Order: sequence, then structure tokens, then C-alpha cells
Amino acid sequence: MSFVRAGAVVAGVSLAGFIAAPAFATGDPAGNNGTVKVIQHGNIDDVPENQPHVGCTLDIEWYGFDEGEDIVSEIDFELHSPTDSGELTVDGPSKVFVGGDAASGAGTDDGLDGRETYTLTATGLAHPKQGFHAKVTIHTPGSIGNDTKTKVFWFQNCAVEEPTPTPTPTPTEEPSPSEEPTEEPTEEPTEEPTEPVVLEEEPTESESAVPTEESDSEVPTNIDAGLAGESDSPVPAMWPLLAMLAGAAAAGTALVVVLRRRAAALVRKD
Repeated sequence: MSFVRAGAVVAGVSLAGFIAAPAFATGDPAGNNGTVKVIQHGNIDDVPENQPHVGCTLDIEWYGFDEGEDIVSEIDFELHSPTDSGELTVDGPSKVFVGGDAASGAGTDDGLDGRETYTLTATGLAHPKQGFHAKVTIHTPGSIGNDTKTKVFWFQNCAVEEPTPTPTPTPTEEPSPSEEPTEEPTEEPTEEPTEPVVLEEEPTESESAVPTEESDSEVPTNIDAGLAGESDSPVPAMWPLLAMLAGAAAAGTALVVVLRRRAAALVRKD
């Protein structure tokens, strides 16, 4: 009986293994299928692996998820301790379809279900060497058990390229059009005017004969006789006599001039 029972048990296990074998052969194992990897953008190879330090742009890869139209992953990024302060900006899809084929396990030829690129930008205080610490949470339905995957990693902000200032062209001054010279006058210059010759009139005999009047101021009338009749001159007593003679001479000269003018006037009238 013991041998019969033992044979029955072996037969039952063999039959169960035969029945379960097609499920594994199809590459769709039961259970909590699927895994995600965070890598540096563009660092694609045949071996799925996580890279804990990435730049500002990274790739997320999905492997071994079940088949189904509703197998859509929801992706959520957040800053993680020790980077507690600041805001995180994500450029990339928040939902990714990964149920295009049956689960075949990570690392197999057809195990890759999806790959998406994300660019992260954070504010706040970054670690001087590591940068910003972040956490990504990916929820994918269809798994038996826990259907949420999480990864943590360090990233750096993208360098902001400062725009190079466009040089302002210096305006060139346009040369002003030169003025055309006016035509030269064809008229010949007039002859230089000759200076008029002024003829001096010769005085007539009557005018030349009459002497000019002498001013009474030319004949001294005041003669200093000295103080109290005293004088240094050797002939002080003659001063009054000389003054009288000089006055008489002047009066006679004036009389002669008047008479000559009257005579000349009478001659002209005749």
C-alpha cells in the first residue's frame, strides 16, 4: 500500500507540474510582476539597472509588467530628504501605458514595456556635491499584491545658458552730398574807378592882399608891474609905456585891415 500511495503522490505532482508548465512557458508569471529602473538619459544597455546619480534629464524604464489595456502607470515625483525645502518642476508624462505584452521578466529580450524621459528642475538649497534628492513613485495596476514601485536618486539642475547679447551695430554716418559749385560769372569786372582830381583854387589878388585878422589875444595887454612898483627888470618904469604902445599898434593894425576890406569890396562892386 505504501508503494501505491507513493506512486499516486508522484503522479499527482507530475500532473500538476504539467498543467502549470504552459503558464510559465507563455512568459506571464503570476504574482507581483513588473519593475522600474531610473537611469541617466541616453544610457541604454541590455542590463536593467538603477543609477542613483543622474543629471537634470533622466529616463525611467518599465520591465515585466502584465498585459492589458488598463495597465497604465501613474508617475509622481517629489523632493526627498535631506532636500526638504523648495519646489520641484517636472517636464514629462504623468501616465505611461506599459501593458502592451505579457510579462516576461526584466532582462529578457522582450521584457522592456516602456521608456520615458523626464527633466527635473528644483528650487531651494542643493547639496554642494550631490545636488537635489528626489523620489519617484509609480503605481501600476494588475499586480497581485503591492502594485506601487518607488525609487530615490540624486539629480542636478540643468545649467541655464545666458543668452549672448546681440551687439548693437554702430550706425555709419552717410556722407552728405557735396554741393556743386555755382557757375563762375562770365561778366568781366568793370574797370577800377579813377580817383577824381581835386583842383585847388588859386586865391584872387584881393583875397591874397588882405591879411588875416590877428586875434586880440595875441597882443598882451596885462603886464605885471611887480609888487609895489618893484621889478627885477632894469627898466621897470617903461612897462606901462610899452603896454600903451602895443595897444595902439594893435588898434592901428585892425583899422588898416578894416579899411582894406572895404576898399576891396568897393572894387568888386565896380
